[in-house]
Amino acid sequence: MGLFSLALTVVGIVGMILHWAFSNMTAVVVSGIVTTVALIAAYVLGTIDMKRQAKNGGIRVDMFNPALLGHGMSGTLFVVGAIMCIIANIRH
Repeated sequence: MGLFSLALTVVGIVGMILHWAFSNMTAVVVSGIVTTVALIAAYVLGTIDMKRQAKNGGIRVDMFNPALLGHGMSGTLFVVGAIMCIIANIRH
């Protein structure tokens, strides 16, 4: 589940880049929805996997942990993307 969280974060990053690059309004809306869903799903899956890890002896932070990385990146990117979206819509 952790690798899936990390993969969804990468999908969210690509979706965010495409969302920024598109000029067609339909493509902007679709890429925004895909980005939002991917980042929220990555955040939730990362949280679930970290809770599972906590029950089984603790969350490992001294080695590569895709659940932790996907959870952190997706949460940060979702908040930053939402702020950028609000600013863009105010300025538009």
